[in-house]
Amino acid sequence: MTKGTLYGIGVGPGDPDLLTMKAVKTLNDIDVVIVPVTAKGRSSKAYEIAKEYLNSTSRIVNLEFPMINLRENNGQLNEKWKSNAKQIALILEGGENAAFLTLGDPMIYSTYSYMIPYLEENGVKPVTIPGITSFCASAALLNIPVSQGNESFAVLTDIKSKEELEDALDRFQDLVIMKASSATSIINQVVKDRSIEDKVYAVTDCGGEYESVAKGLLNENMSYFTLIIIKNNQ
Repeated sequence: MTKGTLYGIGVGPGDPDLLTMKAVKTLNDIDVVIVPVTAKGRSSKAYEIAKEYLNSTSRIVNLEFPMINLRENNGQLNEKWKSNAKQIALILEGGENAAFLTLGDPMIYSTYSYMIPYLEENGVKPVTIPGITSFCASAALLNIPVSQGNESFAVLTDIKSKEELEDALDRFQDLVIMKASSATSIINQVVKDRSIEDKVYAVTDCGGEYESVAKGLLNENMSYFTLIIIKNNQ
């Protein structure tokens, strides 16, 4: 029996109009849509973005991926990736083509990227369709370049200490901080210490229903979907 193909599709940060033509064409003709969720019964932002492009016959399969910090991973995530990869392989064995939805780009902090080795162990060679990253979309919204000329920039996440952020500010002209909500106190302290309030931009839910922009010190209760850009070169 001919195996189907798995497509890892980046659906962008929030605006359905930001999907690539290749992503839309693939979704229009897909048999199975694989939707990663953090728990049973939970909704998926990626699915909400992509749903208008799905054909009426597409079958939806929710796969659970628990929210576990990778630094503290005790093997539970690896086991979940392995078991979900087997489920996907079984779907493809039937000859159906499947799409694995992921926010932003599939190769930037996505669950899909961790799945690839386990999929390949099951004989699945996925086709990856890139998407617009949240930090590129946020920079476009702000009309502020992520980086220019000979500047270098870094993308940080899961900041645990002032030293970690200060080191990055010393080494790079521009910074992007993703998933910053867990480190607002640290970021604010460093920003105040360096008096760079006028260089800090926050974009929440870029392209989504609750999109907002702020400058300066961060709101301590900001959304998980808030991204920070620091123009350290200004």
